[in-house]
Amino acid sequence: MEEVIPGIFLIKEKSGFERIKPSENIYIIAGPDGLIFDAGFGNKKVIKFLIKEINKIEQKYRDNNKDFKITQILVSHGHPDHFAGLKRIKNSLGVKIILTEKTADIIKNKKSFMKSFNSDSYEDYLIIQKGFRYRIRSFLEKLMFSFFFKRIYGLSFIAKPDEIIKDNTEISINGETWKVFPSPGHAIDHISLYNEEKGVLLSGDNVLSKTTWLGPPNCNIGDYIESIETIQKLPNLKIILAAHGALINNPRERTIEILEHRKERTQQVLDIVKEFTENGTSPDEIIQKLYSNKKKMRTEIARGWVCLTLKMLEEQNVIKRIEGKKEIKFYTPNKL
Repeated sequence: MEEVIPGIFLIKEKSGFERIKPSENIYIIAGPDGLIFDAGFGNKKVIKFLIKEINKIEQKYRDNNKDFKITQILVSHGHPDHFAGLKRIKNSLGVKIILTEKTADIIKNKKSFMKSFNSDSYEDYLIIQKGFRYRIRSFLEKLMFSFFFKRIYGLSFIAKPDEIIKDNTEISINGETWKVFPSPGHAIDHISLYNEEKGVLLSGDNVLSKTTWLGPPNCNIGDYIESIETIQKLPNLKIILAAHGALINNPRERTIEILEHRKERTQQVLDIVKEFTENGTSPDEIIQKLYSNKKKMRTEIARGWVCLTLKMLEEQNVIKRIEGKKEIKFYTPNKL
């Protein structure tokens, strides 16, 4: 654990599967009525490590004759690396679980959670999928998906949180007012936590030192851009405590970089669609054009943001679609 700013500690959790899931940053806002931000992984070994690190923080406070008690936990969104540890943390520390209405609905049980991963028609942006073979493959993918989360994340669900809050509200932590505000894009239920006096933002996955994952389900690039613009305008913003990787000590510059990156990527996709607009171009063809020399794993990861960009451009009526029997192609209507 590390005290990254006075009174706020960072605990880095390792998943044990670093190549497919990076370490998670858990933040402890320490004091007499403290809060844990994000729950991380739910595996026994990881939770044992987390509790051990929290005990170290408590001892540090006791040695300095300061009151210390963690009373509550809040998660940024309903992705498994952010909520999987909730149940075991509550059982170990007796903390109050606070969730927004949207997150509470997503993580209340397996059925609701799995439904959230099939909540839009994103598959249609890749290929029109029909027939018995597709249904069998879809079933096997869901089975593997479920096992993956249980094995790697130690996933458990929260049927009845202790408190459900609005996604735009204020909460008290150690007698100080912190602002909870919606910041969707990476996830439909994503929230951020901000203390204007301190200039400290706990951003979840929205602002990272590296590129934030944008892909199905429940992602929306337009919403993500709006959330970054909201964060950029926060008064007195000094530091961003990110859910993965390094802290962001230059928040204004980093948010500008993110917005410029998204603008550049959107233009790249649009330029390719325009290039092939006579007959239309598919998501696969766009990905191949963008990542011609990359390995398949890289192109599959890129598929998410490419197709969501197409979705955004289509919603803006910048591009149109042609639906075939096996694929969907896109074109710019002014040049067809």
